Amino acid sequence: MARLKGKRFDGYLRYGIPHELDSEVDAMIQAYTENSASGRQRAIDDLNARSASVLSVYGQRMASTAVRSRSIEPLVRGLIAVGMAEERLGDPRENLYPLVAINDGATLIGTSIRTLISKVSDLLPPRALEKLREFDQRQEQDKSLEAMGLRRFGSGQNFLYS
Repeated sequence: MARLKGKRFDGYLRYGIPHELDSEVDAMIQAYTENSASGRQRAIDDLNARSASVLSVYGQRMASTAVRSRSIEPLVRGLIAVGMAEERLGDPRENLYPLVAINDGATLIGTSIRTLISKVSDLLPPRALEKLREFDQRQEQDKSLEAMGLRRFGSGQNFLYS
């Protein structure tokens, strides 16, 4: 997780999709999911506010990727990243943007954030799961793109949450 702390990720949200940094975070998420529970906790413990912010941004980028590819897998990886970041963010509200995008992306491709949460429930700490479930329990208008000032741009391979 130390690589996420580097300056290479400065401005990550604005980088084109896909980007080589997405693959780097993908590999970290894959290693995290393949690790034991104690190894996953060590990975989370290694995060600081900066690296947690990178994971949060990755979650939003994966929502765009999922809509582009019409695939649930980027949403799952994005939600894992958001869950990992939850307790290490400087401001926990940072995760609201990717969660709104993930929620909207899930709807667009025919699933729900509730289904995604159940898919990742064995991979995240209880407190992170609690926060994800709290988000899911919000009223629809409180977890909409409009509520967070996000919008959909483009279509197909140019689709983007911004």
